[in-house]
Amino acid sequence: MQSILIEKQNRSRAKASGIALIGYRATGKTTVGEKLAQLLQYDFMDMDTEISRREKLNIEEMVRERGWDYFRQVESTLLDELATRNRIIVSTGGGIILHEQNRETLKKHFFVVWLKASPETIKKRLAKDLDKLEQRPPLSGKDLLDEVDEILQERLKYYKETAHFSLSTDMLSPTNVTEQIIKRFKEKVENA
Repeated sequence: MQSILIEKQNRSRAKASGIALIGYRATGKTTVGEKLAQLLQYDFMDMDTEISRREKLNIEEMVRERGWDYFRQVESTLLDELATRNRIIVSTGGGIILHEQNRETLKKHFFVVWLKASPETIKKRLAKDLDKLEQRPPLSGKDLLDEVDEILQERLKYYKETAHFSLSTDMLSPTNVTEQIIKRFKEKVENA
């Protein structure tokens, strides 16, 4: 049960008009985001799904044809658009925190929840979902499962910097995770 919930000292910066879920691939952002939206009666957007819809390419195809820089630019533009909306739950791509402007936008306009999981859990989840595995481009040129430890380590400081609080999804069901987030979000709204 260690590290189930970690408060973030800079949490007071969130306006609490919506919730953004950040974290590495396969940490539960989309599953939890859909549950949150349903329970709170908010809109829901999975950014990767929306980018694929708008660009008419899945992420793997887009990165292969247009490159990571293009994808990150489209991702930033969509985040800026979502920041103008209220009552929305956003499941971000795992690398959205790589650009400083995105981190600032997230902190300013959303209650940011970092969904965490151990590298072992992430690898198990990725390997289990073979359909999605094929649509997720490697980030480092290595095999998708082999790169988890390295990429996760590179991103940790950005996840920590951006999140208002974090929650480990290793030992919790999506329902438990959702309940914890709603509790913290309501506390934030009441104290705003």
